[in-house]
Amino acid sequence: MRLLHRLGGFAALFALSCLSPLQAAEVRVWTSASGSTVKAKFQKLDKGEVHLVTPENKVIKVKVATLSLADRAHLVDFAEADKKILTDVKLSIPEEDIRFDKKTIKTLEKKMGFGDSTHLAFNLIESEHFLIASTGRFSGKALAEMAERLWHGMAFQHMNFREDWGDKRKVIIVTTDEDVYGELGKWYANWLRNNITDENVAQQQSNRISTLWMRVAGTSIRLPEDEQEEFNAFETAKVFRIRDGNDRSYKKVFGPFPTHGLAGMLISHQMGGVSDISPTGYFALTTGHAYFKEIQLADKSETQLLDAGKYGEEDEISSASGFKDGRSWAKTLRKLVRQGKVTPDLEKLLSFTSADLTPEQLVLMYSFAYYIESDSARLVAFAEMVTRIESSNQVPAPIEIAKIFGHETVEEFQAAWTEFVKSTSFK
Repeated sequence: MRLLHRLGGFAALFALSCLSPLQAAEVRVWTSASGSTVKAKFQKLDKGEVHLVTPENKVIKVKVATLSLADRAHLVDFAEADKKILTDVKLSIPEEDIRFDKKTIKTLEKKMGFGDSTHLAFNLIESEHFLIASTGRFSGKALAEMAERLWHGMAFQHMNFREDWGDKRKVIIVTTDEDVYGELGKWYANWLRNNITDENVAQQQSNRISTLWMRVAGTSIRLPEDEQEEFNAFETAKVFRIRDGNDRSYKKVFGPFPTHGLAGMLISHQMGGVSDISPTGYFALTTGHAYFKEIQLADKSETQLLDAGKYGEEDEISSASGFKDGRSWAKTLRKLVRQGKVTPDLEKLLSFTSADLTPEQLVLMYSFAYYIESDSARLVAFAEMVTRIESSNQVPAPIEIAKIFGHETVEEFQAAWTEFVKSTSFK
């Protein structure tokens, strides 16, 4: 892990002095709400401050309350700190709190190409954890900043996110030309046919891409190995399609649709990158979280889901009264729950898929994500649940989820979730 050149928000909080080398603890990256980071070893806790020691043997004294949730969880797990440091801190929105340095975004001279077509030579913008690949006059700076802010939110809340991510970059491909997007889809379908050993699987996946490619606004592809190696990139890349010059969501940080797509991508990465057709509950958890972040950060939703049966790609779902753009979701769902027309049911929610998804089910997924991330204690439990999914490659059973969130039975959990939806806290 690299140390940022400036410590930003940490500077006013740290007192530096010389110290002999530590006898224990490992060097790790510690993070503040503002996004400032420092490499150091833990020494001790003392009166609300954590004493850290840098590789240069400098003591850094940091107020525990300024550290990320992930750092505080580390102190509980490995330094026997009181668990109150996890919950006695005001809930923040780390994606908004980070003091992002726009100078960390750089334009590269090299391009990323796919096949022999000159149309598929993408311009590159590099940030600390992402590569934005685009064609035409598209400026990826706002998208890069959005991605980095969302990355910081994950690193702030999930203890092993930063370490698991490592030093690779995630590629985000953006097309503004329909012909280029179509050509990319044809290249990918052909690439799948030629690079998957099992002929039946290769044909199935290739046909899937050919069928759905022009119907979706956001999807993922696998990068060829040479591109992965050249750019030190993850195997999968996120693809965004901007149609008819409608790039409004990409010109500002936290545009609704890209926020949704990137938030879903990052929580999926942390859960182990499991396909949405794998463990029961995976679709509901990732989709609910993506909608929660989209509405929390963009104040509305522009993301709809394609009713495409088993394929489950993101695009369109027919709208219903009261469920148009996210701004009325809470009010409408609250009314339906109070009238008994919709009932929060954990087991049913975990069985939701994109096939035949109703607006009510979609908003229930949003309400579930909102509830489990609505205060410090629940956010800690949410991080624990994500860690379990990552380690076991499956979503816990409803009773286990209930216990993670401090309830003895599923019924107790559902009652608390229902009361939350009925309350004005659900917005």
